[in-house]
Amino acid sequence: MHPVLKKIVVLLGTALLAFGGAAQAYPDRPIRLVQQFAPGGGSDSVARPLAPVLEKILGQTIIVENKPGANGVVANQAVANAAPDGYTLLFAAAGPMVAAPHLYDLRIDPQQAFVPVALVVKTPYAILAHRSTQVSSLKELLDLAREKPGTITYGTSGVAGAPHLAGEMLSAATGIKFLPVAYKGMGPAMNAVLGGEVDFAFADIAYAAPHIESDRVKILAVTGDKRSAALPDVPTVKELGIADYASGTWYGIFAAKGTPQDVIDKVNAAVNQALAGDLSDRFVKQGMDPASDMNARQFAEFVKTDYERLRDVIKQANIKIAP
Repeated sequence: MHPVLKKIVVLLGTALLAFGGAAQAYPDRPIRLVQQFAPGGGSDSVARPLAPVLEKILGQTIIVENKPGANGVVANQAVANAAPDGYTLLFAAAGPMVAAPHLYDLRIDPQQAFVPVALVVKTPYAILAHRSTQVSSLKELLDLAREKPGTITYGTSGVAGAPHLAGEMLSAATGIKFLPVAYKGMGPAMNAVLGGEVDFAFADIAYAAPHIESDRVKILAVTGDKRSAALPDVPTVKELGIADYASGTWYGIFAAKGTPQDVIDKVNAAVNQALAGDLSDRFVKQGMDPASDMNARQFAEFVKTDYERLRDVIKQANIKIAP
Protein backbone atom coordinates (compact mmCIF):
# COMPACT_ATOMS: atom_id res chain seq x y z
CA MET A 1 0.00 0.00 0.00
CA HIS A 2 1.25 3.47 -0.82
CA PRO A 3 2.70 5.13 2.33
CA VAL A 4 0.39 8.16 2.02
CA LEU A 5 -2.69 5.96 1.58
CA LYS A 6 -1.60 3.82 4.52
CA LYS A 7 -1.30 6.93 6.68
CA ILE A 8 -4.81 8.05 5.70
CA VAL A 9 -6.23 4.64 6.59
CA VAL A 10 -4.52 4.74 9.99
CA LEU A 11 -5.83 8.24 10.70
CA LEU A 12 -9.38 7.26 9.69
CA GLY A 13 -9.21 4.21 11.91
CA THR A 14 -8.02 6.30 14.84
CA ALA A 15 -10.82 8.80 14.28
CA LEU A 16 -13.44 6.07 14.15
CA LEU A 17 -12.13 4.53 17.37
CA ALA A 18 -12.19 7.93 19.05
CA PHE A 19 -15.76 8.53 17.83
CA GLY A 20 -16.86 5.12 19.11
CA GLY A 21 -15.24 5.77 22.46
CA ALA A 22 -16.94 9.16 22.76
CA ALA A 23 -20.32 7.62 21.94
CA GLN A 24 -19.86 4.95 24.57
CA ALA A 25 -18.79 7.50 27.17
CA TYR A 26 -22.24 9.06 27.60
CA PRO A 27 -22.61 10.87 29.88
CA ASP A 28 -19.27 12.64 30.12
CA ARG A 29 -20.62 15.96 31.41
CA PRO A 30 -23.58 17.22 33.52
CA ILE A 31 -27.15 16.56 32.36
CA ARG A 32 -29.92 19.17 32.56
CA LEU A 33 -33.33 17.86 33.62
CA VAL A 34 -35.84 20.57 32.68
CA GLN A 35 -39.20 20.70 34.45
CA GLN A 36 -42.44 22.21 33.16
CA PHE A 37 -43.66 23.59 36.50
CA ALA A 38 -42.53 25.85 39.33
CA PRO A 39 -40.67 24.47 42.36
CA GLY A 40 -42.69 22.87 45.13
CA GLY A 41 -45.35 21.07 43.10
CA GLY A 42 -46.02 17.43 42.31
CA SER A 43 -43.41 17.41 39.53
CA ASP A 44 -40.73 18.70 41.89
CA SER A 45 -41.58 16.04 44.49
CA VAL A 46 -40.61 13.37 41.95
CA ALA A 47 -37.79 14.96 39.95
CA ARG A 48 -35.67 16.21 42.83
CA PRO A 49 -35.49 12.92 44.79
CA LEU A 50 -34.81 11.11 41.51
CA ALA A 51 -31.90 13.34 40.42
CA PRO A 52 -29.31 12.37 43.09
CA VAL A 53 -30.02 8.67 42.57
CA LEU A 54 -29.50 9.04 38.81
CA GLU A 55 -26.27 10.92 39.53
CA LYS A 56 -24.84 7.89 41.33
CA ILE A 57 -25.91 5.50 38.57
CA LEU A 58 -24.77 7.61 35.61
CA GLY A 59 -21.74 9.10 37.31
CA GLN A 60 -22.61 12.68 36.36
CA THR A 61 -24.29 15.69 37.93
CA ILE A 62 -28.02 16.04 37.19
CA ILE A 63 -29.06 19.71 37.20
CA VAL A 64 -32.81 20.09 37.79
CA GLU A 65 -34.12 23.29 36.18
CA ASN A 66 -37.66 24.62 36.63
CA LYS A 67 -38.94 26.43 33.54
CA PRO A 68 -42.65 27.03 34.21
CA GLY A 69 -45.01 28.82 31.90
CA ALA A 70 -47.56 28.49 29.09
CA ASN A 71 -48.80 25.05 30.09
CA GLY A 72 -45.39 23.45 29.70
CA VAL A 73 -44.45 25.24 26.47
CA VAL A 74 -41.50 27.14 27.99
CA ALA A 75 -39.79 23.97 29.18
CA ASN A 76 -40.75 22.05 26.05
CA GLN A 77 -39.23 24.70 23.82
CA ALA A 78 -35.99 24.76 25.82
CA VAL A 79 -35.51 21.02 25.37
CA ALA A 80 -36.75 20.81 21.77
CA ASN A 81 -34.27 23.54 20.77
CA ALA A 82 -31.32 21.89 22.54
CA ALA A 83 -28.90 19.53 20.83
CA PRO A 84 -30.42 16.02 20.62
CA ASP A 85 -27.55 14.43 22.53
CA GLY A 86 -29.15 13.43 25.84
CA TYR A 87 -27.59 16.24 27.86
CA THR A 88 -30.82 18.25 28.02
CA LEU A 89 -33.79 16.11 29.02
CA LEU A 90 -37.42 17.01 29.73
CA PHE A 91 -39.11 15.96 32.97
CA ALA A 92 -42.75 16.10 31.93
CA ALA A 93 -46.25 15.59 33.30
CA ALA A 94 -49.17 14.00 31.49
CA GLY A 95 -51.17 17.21 31.02
CA PRO A 96 -48.77 19.19 28.83
CA MET A 97 -47.77 16.10 26.83
CA VAL A 98 -51.04 14.31 26.07
CA ALA A 99 -53.93 16.64 26.96
CA ALA A 100 -52.76 20.14 26.01
CA PRO A 101 -52.18 19.27 22.32
CA HIS A 102 -55.92 18.63 21.95
CA LEU A 103 -56.82 22.03 23.41
CA TYR A 104 -54.16 24.57 22.46
CA ASP A 105 -52.44 25.68 19.30
CA LEU A 106 -49.01 24.78 20.63
CA ARG A 107 -45.83 26.16 19.14
CA ILE A 108 -44.25 22.75 19.71
CA ASP A 109 -46.20 19.52 19.26
CA PRO A 110 -44.98 17.19 22.03
CA GLN A 111 -45.86 14.15 19.95
CA GLN A 112 -43.54 15.27 17.15
CA ALA A 113 -40.76 17.08 19.01
CA PHE A 114 -39.83 14.49 21.63
CA VAL A 115 -38.91 10.86 22.10
CA PRO A 116 -40.29 9.13 25.22
CA VAL A 117 -37.40 7.87 27.36
CA ALA A 118 -38.71 6.59 30.69
CA LEU A 119 -41.88 6.56 32.75
CA VAL A 120 -41.04 7.44 36.36
CA VAL A 121 -44.30 7.25 38.32
CA LYS A 122 -48.04 7.10 37.83
CA THR A 123 -50.06 9.03 40.39
CA PRO A 124 -53.68 8.05 41.02
CA TYR A 125 -56.08 10.39 42.75
CA ALA A 126 -58.02 10.23 45.96
CA ILE A 127 -61.68 11.21 45.63
CA LEU A 128 -62.37 13.47 48.59
CA ALA A 129 -65.50 15.00 50.05
CA HIS A 130 -66.00 17.60 52.77
CA ARG A 131 -66.26 15.96 56.20
CA SER A 132 -69.77 17.32 56.81
CA THR A 133 -71.18 16.09 53.50
CA GLN A 134 -74.03 13.61 53.66
CA VAL A 135 -72.18 11.00 51.60
CA SER A 136 -69.64 8.54 53.03
CA SER A 137 -68.88 6.40 49.97
CA LEU A 138 -68.53 6.76 46.23
CA LYS A 139 -71.77 4.83 45.76
CA GLU A 140 -73.63 7.35 47.93
CA LEU A 141 -72.07 10.21 45.96
CA LEU A 142 -73.18 8.67 42.68
CA ASP A 143 -76.69 8.04 44.03
CA LEU A 144 -76.94 11.66 45.15
CA ALA A 145 -75.72 12.88 41.76
CA ARG A 146 -78.39 10.78 40.03
CA GLU A 147 -81.04 12.37 42.23
CA LYS A 148 -79.71 15.88 41.54
CA PRO A 149 -78.22 15.73 38.03
CA GLY A 150 -75.87 18.54 37.09
CA THR A 151 -75.75 20.04 40.59
CA ILE A 152 -72.99 18.03 42.31
CA THR A 153 -69.79 20.04 42.06
CA TYR A 154 -66.13 19.10 42.10
CA GLY A 155 -63.10 21.35 42.36
CA THR A 156 -60.38 21.23 39.71
CA SER A 157 -56.94 22.75 39.21
CA GLY A 158 -58.16 24.43 36.03
CA VAL A 159 -60.01 23.75 32.80
CA ALA A 160 -58.71 20.56 31.14
CA GLY A 161 -56.26 19.87 33.94
CA ALA A 162 -55.89 16.23 34.98
CA PRO A 163 -58.41 16.50 37.88
CA HIS A 164 -60.98 18.02 35.51
CA LEU A 165 -60.48 15.19 33.03
CA ALA A 166 -60.72 12.64 35.86
CA GLY A 167 -64.20 13.99 36.60
CA GLU A 168 -65.21 13.95 32.95
CA MET A 169 -64.07 10.33 32.69
CA LEU A 170 -66.17 9.46 35.75
CA SER A 171 -69.15 11.14 34.10
CA ALA A 172 -68.59 9.15 30.91
CA ALA A 173 -68.19 5.87 32.81
CA THR A 174 -71.34 6.33 34.92
CA GLY A 175 -73.58 8.42 32.70
CA ILE A 176 -73.85 10.97 35.53
CA LYS A 177 -73.07 14.63 34.87
CA PHE A 178 -71.01 16.43 37.49
CA LEU A 179 -70.34 20.17 37.54
CA PRO A 180 -66.64 21.09 37.44
CA VAL A 181 -65.52 24.25 39.23
CA ALA A 182 -62.14 25.52 38.07
CA TYR A 183 -59.64 27.05 40.49
CA LYS A 184 -56.14 28.40 39.91
CA GLY A 185 -54.32 25.27 41.01
CA MET A 186 -54.95 22.26 43.19
CA GLY A 187 -54.24 24.22 46.39
CA PRO A 188 -57.27 26.48 45.99
CA ALA A 189 -59.37 23.50 44.84
CA MET A 190 -58.44 21.60 47.99
CA ASN A 191 -59.33 24.63 50.10
CA ALA A 192 -62.71 24.67 48.37
CA VAL A 193 -63.34 21.08 49.50
CA LEU A 194 -62.16 21.85 53.03
CA GLY A 195 -64.44 24.89 53.14
CA GLY A 196 -67.45 23.09 51.68
CA GLU A 197 -67.55 25.25 48.56
CA VAL A 198 -67.63 22.15 46.36
CA ASP A 199 -68.95 18.65 47.01
CA PHE A 200 -65.82 16.71 46.17
CA ALA A 201 -62.47 16.77 44.37
CA PHE A 202 -59.77 14.59 42.83
CA ALA A 203 -56.39 15.17 44.51
CA ASP A 204 -52.92 13.61 44.52
CA ILE A 205 -52.76 11.16 47.41
CA ALA A 206 -49.53 12.66 48.76
CA TYR A 207 -51.04 16.15 48.68
CA ALA A 208 -54.28 14.99 50.32
CA ALA A 209 -52.65 12.80 52.99
CA PRO A 210 -52.41 15.44 55.77
CA HIS A 211 -56.08 16.34 55.35
CA ILE A 212 -57.09 12.68 55.36
CA GLU A 213 -55.05 11.98 58.51
CA SER A 214 -56.53 15.00 60.30
CA ASP A 215 -60.05 13.83 59.35
CA ARG A 216 -60.79 17.11 57.61
CA VAL A 217 -62.07 15.28 54.53
CA LYS A 218 -63.75 11.98 53.74
CA ILE A 219 -61.98 9.73 51.28
CA LEU A 220 -64.43 7.90 49.05
CA ALA A 221 -62.17 5.97 46.66
CA VAL A 222 -58.87 5.99 44.79
CA THR A 223 -58.70 6.15 41.01
CA GLY A 224 -55.82 3.83 40.16
CA ASP A 225 -55.83 0.35 38.64
CA LYS A 226 -55.12 -1.09 42.07
CA ARG A 227 -55.36 -0.04 45.71
CA SER A 228 -52.79 2.46 46.90
CA ALA A 229 -50.15 1.15 49.28
CA ALA A 230 -50.49 4.49 51.08
CA LEU A 231 -54.25 3.89 51.57
CA PRO A 232 -54.66 0.10 51.56
CA ASP A 233 -58.13 0.16 53.12
CA VAL A 234 -59.62 2.49 50.50
CA PRO A 235 -61.27 0.77 47.50
CA THR A 236 -60.59 1.68 43.89
CA VAL A 237 -63.32 3.02 41.65
CA LYS A 238 -63.07 -0.23 39.69
CA GLU A 239 -63.76 -2.29 42.81
CA LEU A 240 -66.91 -0.31 43.33
CA GLY A 241 -68.32 -1.54 40.02
CA ILE A 242 -67.06 0.96 37.44
CA ALA A 243 -64.90 -1.51 35.58
CA ASP A 244 -63.52 0.72 32.82
CA TYR A 245 -62.44 3.60 35.04
CA ALA A 246 -58.93 4.63 36.02
CA SER A 247 -57.49 8.13 36.13
CA GLY A 248 -54.65 10.19 37.52
CA THR A 249 -51.48 11.69 36.15
CA TRP A 250 -47.95 10.54 35.44
CA TYR A 251 -44.42 11.90 35.21
CA GLY A 252 -41.78 10.80 32.75
CA ILE A 253 -38.57 11.76 30.97
CA PHE A 254 -38.39 12.77 27.30
CA ALA A 255 -35.54 13.67 24.95
CA ALA A 256 -35.41 15.86 21.85
CA LYS A 257 -36.23 14.04 18.64
CA GLY A 258 -33.05 12.73 17.05
CA THR A 259 -31.39 11.68 20.30
CA PRO A 260 -29.38 8.47 19.69
CA GLN A 261 -31.16 5.28 20.68
CA ASP A 262 -28.24 4.06 22.80
CA VAL A 263 -28.44 7.25 24.88
CA ILE A 264 -32.20 6.81 25.31
CA ASP A 265 -31.72 3.21 26.38
CA LYS A 266 -29.00 4.14 28.87
CA VAL A 267 -31.15 6.78 30.55
CA ASN A 268 -34.12 4.39 30.59
CA ALA A 269 -32.00 1.68 32.25
CA ALA A 270 -30.72 4.19 34.82
CA VAL A 271 -34.25 5.32 35.72
CA ASN A 272 -35.44 1.73 36.06
CA GLN A 273 -32.45 0.94 38.26
CA ALA A 274 -33.16 3.99 40.41
CA LEU A 275 -36.79 2.93 40.86
CA ALA A 276 -35.79 -0.60 41.85
CA GLY A 277 -34.16 0.67 45.04
CA ASP A 278 -35.13 2.66 48.14
CA LEU A 279 -36.49 5.51 46.03
CA SER A 280 -39.39 3.28 45.03
CA ASP A 281 -40.40 2.83 48.68
CA ARG A 282 -40.38 6.60 49.15
CA PHE A 283 -42.70 7.14 46.19
CA VAL A 284 -45.01 4.29 47.22
CA LYS A 285 -45.44 5.81 50.69
CA GLN A 286 -46.49 9.04 48.98
CA GLY A 287 -49.24 7.23 47.07
CA MET A 288 -47.39 6.97 43.76
CA ASP A 289 -46.90 3.92 41.55
CA PRO A 290 -43.24 3.70 40.40
CA ALA A 291 -42.63 2.22 36.96
CA SER A 292 -39.40 0.25 37.29
CA ASP A 293 -39.70 -2.23 34.42
CA MET A 294 -40.83 -0.29 31.32
CA ASN A 295 -38.43 0.17 28.42
CA ALA A 296 -38.46 3.22 26.13
CA ARG A 297 -40.51 1.52 23.43
CA GLN A 298 -43.17 0.49 25.96
CA PHE A 299 -43.25 4.02 27.35
CA ALA A 300 -43.79 5.37 23.84
CA GLU A 301 -46.79 3.06 23.45
CA PHE A 302 -48.08 4.15 26.87
CA VAL A 303 -47.87 7.83 25.85
CA LYS A 304 -49.59 7.17 22.51
CA THR A 305 -52.45 5.31 24.20
CA ASP A 306 -52.95 8.06 26.80
CA TYR A 307 -52.84 10.73 24.07
CA GLU A 308 -55.63 9.00 22.17
CA ARG A 309 -57.65 8.29 25.30
CA LEU A 310 -57.62 11.91 26.45
CA ARG A 311 -58.42 13.11 22.93
CA ASP A 312 -61.63 11.08 23.13
CA VAL A 313 -62.44 12.32 26.66
CA ILE A 314 -61.97 15.95 25.66
CA LYS A 315 -64.05 15.52 22.51
CA GLN A 316 -66.88 13.68 24.28
CA ALA A 317 -67.01 16.27 27.07
CA ASN A 318 -66.80 19.11 24.52
CA ILE A 319 -64.07 20.82 26.53
CA LYS A 320 -62.83 24.00 24.92
CA ILE A 321 -60.38 26.66 26.05
CA ALA A 322 -61.70 30.21 25.80
CA PRO A 323 -59.49 32.36 23.52
